Amino acid sequence: MADHAATERQAGEGPFTALRNGFYAGTVPLLLGEALETGELAAPADGPVSWTAHAHLAEAAALILADEGRFDGPTPPLTAPVALDLGDVAALLTDLTGRPVRRVVIPDEAWVATLTGHGVPAAQAELLLGMFLAARRGEFAAAGPELEALLGRPATPLRAVLAEALER
Repeated sequence: MADHAATERQAGEGPFTALRNGFYAGTVPLLLGEALETGELAAPADGPVSWTAHAHLAEAAALILADEGRFDGPTPPLTAPVALDLGDVAALLTDLTGRPVRRVVIPDEAWVATLTGHGVPAAQAELLLGMFLAARRGEFAAAGPELEALLGRPATPLRAVLAEALER
């Protein structure tokens, strides 16, 4: 995000580490809206996102802090090994629930209007839309093995995050 890049630019001349975390997988359940009731995952056009478990990112941060000097400057992308779009999420939901969920792309303006119609301030709705715009540009698509190598085990797949959310 622009504010993250600005923070890195202003880090100064001394040593620093900037964590380049994948997008939090815990966000996905918040994007589902009424998909489980209607069978439609309706949201603006998106792109692939390396949905990454928050707990893994917290553990990675602790490991990096405990190993002073491991990274000087930005880390490599600390992400899940694959990037998925909301069409993939709909397929996962279909598989996990046994009920069809299809991806429906709605125009940006209609999505923002729906949010503001439910009381979300316009500035916040536009900020949230920015997530979809960035995904379309591929800004969240970086995926790789670095997080798993740091942790010494596989990253939690989005499927497991969704399964846990569905149990609640």
